[in-house]
Amino acid sequence: MSREVVVWDFNIVVTMAREGRFRNFYGELARYGEFRRTEFYGLLLGRLAEPEVFLETVRREREARVIAFQDLGRAIPLRTVFTFCPRNFLERARKALLPFAKELAGRRFYVRLERRGFKGEILSPEAERALDRALLEELEGRGNPGGIDFQDPDAVVVLETIGDRCGVGLLTRETRDRYDFVRVG
Repeated sequence: MSREVVVWDFNIVVTMAREGRFRNFYGELARYGEFRRTEFYGLLLGRLAEPEVFLETVRREREARVIAFQDLGRAIPLRTVFTFCPRNFLERARKALLPFAKELAGRRFYVRLERRGFKGEILSPEAERALDRALLEELEGRGNPGGIDFQDPDAVVVLETIGDRCGVGLLTRETRDRYDFVRVG
């Protein structure tokens, strides 16, 4: 009898700005949704009813109170999560990225992989280039070519791996401009 492994579904990755005060940071976030620690220091996975509302709340709180969310380094909203092993990572990542093609049509973008785990087994620069190519080919095939731009992209497709789990999100220019804490590492 086989047992199916259930992976906790998350839709945001949050990192600390610096070492220290983890307990306070964790407590501050808990008011907004369910967060879980990971095996990686200063990295939390969250499940929020509305990630966009959370981002806006953080922005407003930081404007109103200097010390609000002072330990927040980055917050990356995610649209989908999948499990993988090094052998099937690129195949699964490609499948997860293709739904973004409609939003990337005619736009400048790049893929960024923040890998935690599988050191030496998944090479971030190689994976990023392969996934950039896959999206470019998909856009070309749809008749709406896009382009890679690292200096001033319209969007960044983000993959955040945490062990054998990977979250995927799309950070538009508007989102990155509005929330200084929503950025690639």
